[in-house]
Amino acid sequence: MSPLARLVQSLQVTADKDRHFIGQPSTNDFHVYGGLILSQAIDAARQCSPSNYALQSLHGQFLRPGIAKENIQIRVDDLKDGRRFKIFNVYCEQQGKTIFFATVTFHLPEQSFEHTRKAPALSLPAEDKATLFIDRMTPLPEDKTRDDAALEVRIEDINKFDIELKPEQITWFKTADDTLALTHWQQTLLLAYCSDWNLPTVALRPHIITEDQKLKAASLDHSIWFYQQAQLDNWAAHVKDSPAAQGGRGHSRGLFYSATGDLLACVNQESFMVAADKS
Repeated sequence: MSPLARLVQSLQVTADKDRHFIGQPSTNDFHVYGGLILSQAIDAARQCSPSNYALQSLHGQFLRPGIAKENIQIRVDDLKDGRRFKIFNVYCEQQGKTIFFATVTFHLPEQSFEHTRKAPALSLPAEDKATLFIDRMTPLPEDKTRDDAALEVRIEDINKFDIELKPEQITWFKTADDTLALTHWQQTLLLAYCSDWNLPTVALRPHIITEDQKLKAASLDHSIWFYQQAQLDNWAAHVKDSPAAQGGRGHSRGLFYSATGDLLACVNQESFMVAADKS
């Protein structure tokens, strides 16, 4: 199985019993990436929704740190079973405690008003800005080749916490394996997975963190609204900014655009962020 196939498989949950599912664990030793958990929550809700309803949104709360290398137990409850909207509460648990809670909504598509914000001027960074990843927490080792990677990521203006930078950044994503054909639903899950990628750090960019300080940061909540179909076998740009940081919280938001300027999804997140003296 290719690295991309393994990554996409990890975003899809396995049915256990009635409206209970099992999500694959994070494979690294120290951290469960938020994008993994929220993608699994979306997939669990999808399996409880009629297939003719389209994914509208996720609104989630990160409640506890996840435990690496341990399965995620997922339970889905009905919140609203309407004609136009199907809404589900999704509970992601480890060791009997909820680590992530989300409300996931599906909508029966209708003909109505349409507009989108025009994409800003987008220019794919040069190849020397590329980093290959096996998954979010695992950059491709130097002794491996592109065939061992799942995703290619390019950022023109990387984070530097020893100088003040504008609270904005564009991150580009593309699958590294051009031979694997993903379904539309797998593409959607992959976009959700990428939506948490470096998003909290946008709110840190205007601030200097000194060598005498230790950063403490964690995602608190996360929302995504889905519009047009993602296709990450071509480039997609996550255009991010931060309108505010105050009182130990930072607000980041993003717009996902295709390489041709189609608006794919809108993202909002707030994070806990403080820099404490190491002493």
